Amino acid sequence: MRFVHISDSHLGAQTFTRKLSPSGINQREEDICNSFSCAIDKIIELKPDFVLHSGDLFHSVRPTNRIVHFGIQQLLKLSKTDIPLVIISGNHDTPKQTGVGSVFRLFTLFDGIYPVYQDKYEKITIKNSAIHAIPHCVKKESFQEELEKIKIDSAVKHNILMLHGVVAGIPEFSRGELSEQEISSSYFKKGFDYVALGHYHRFCQVEENVYYSGSTERLSISELGEEKGFIQVNLENKETRMSQEIKFHQVPTREMIELTAVDAASSDQDDIYKRIEQRISSNDIKEKIVRLKVKNIDPSVYNSLNFRKIAELKKEAFYFDLKLERKEYEGKALSEKPSIGKLNREFEEYVKSIVIEGLDKNKILEMGLEYLFKEEVVGDRE
Repeated sequence: MRFVHISDSHLGAQTFTRKLSPSGINQREEDICNSFSCAIDKIIELKPDFVLHSGDLFHSVRPTNRIVHFGIQQLLKLSKTDIPLVIISGNHDTPKQTGVGSVFRLFTLFDGIYPVYQDKYEKITIKNSAIHAIPHCVKKESFQEELEKIKIDSAVKHNILMLHGVVAGIPEFSRGELSEQEISSSYFKKGFDYVALGHYHRFCQVEENVYYSGSTERLSISELGEEKGFIQVNLENKETRMSQEIKFHQVPTREMIELTAVDAASSDQDDIYKRIEQRISSNDIKEKIVRLKVKNIDPSVYNSLNFRKIAELKKEAFYFDLKLERKEYEGKALSEKPSIGKLNREFEEYVKSIVIEGLDKNKILEMGLEYLFKEEVVGDRE
């Protein structure tokens, strides 16, 4: 029994930049679609018995007409080659209100596609395998209730569990989203041959037979260095399936790199500029997503930096995430700090100073700074 586990395609996402492709589409949206299309083509070449997509096919509850058409077009490639697909909705593509309706309902019109999206547990049997699938549920209590309904099917050869959420007790798997659902690892020990998880964007083994396949493209600068793709699983040999029968297939993505950080202690604005210039000139940044950290900038120097001049250095990159970090104040009263700083620093200090319940403060800070560090925003403020 050979199948593919794929997840978190986030079709329709427009991360990092508003740049348009030659076809007039947001370039990151197009990148994400291209990676997913490559994944589908590779899957068809592998000819698995079936495919499992464990959530967040779409980035939003209401994807555009273009993205809906693209998604259907790609999934129909599987249907037309007689490769069954079981797909659950994730937290991004599950409506928060039942009256909105789910785009996944469209998939019920096509042969060989089994969408699971109605806030309840469903079991789909394909080629002597029982696939126990629970989508993201509107209420966390409903998700736990549906988990309790799962029973191993002794009439089939293989039992596979599909879920979208965060494994309890492992903060790394959280994306800091309010709608995340927590999964107790106790459910993995009920005799499943494989557990296909979605939500965490990095390919990762959780337990012996429990995997996140990761996303098919990078959605955040925090995913720098991660390979993207899908998992091929062979359950025929139960003695060796986890050590020898799991294979990760990488798909092409836009390159993302991090330059060696600059320690700007005791540096003036001209020296900082020269060191940033040196980092960039010694690396090929053209059309890549790039991150560079400049640490320990003296506050008086920070306020005199020429951001327009620095922006010129970054223009060949597809997107350049420049982290300019001021030296921390030590032994100074709050009133001794400059009363007005750059927008990014003001935002950072504000987020750190307030209490935020139920959200990941670091994630909010990262997302906010990604917006504020766009070249357009920097240019407007200088």
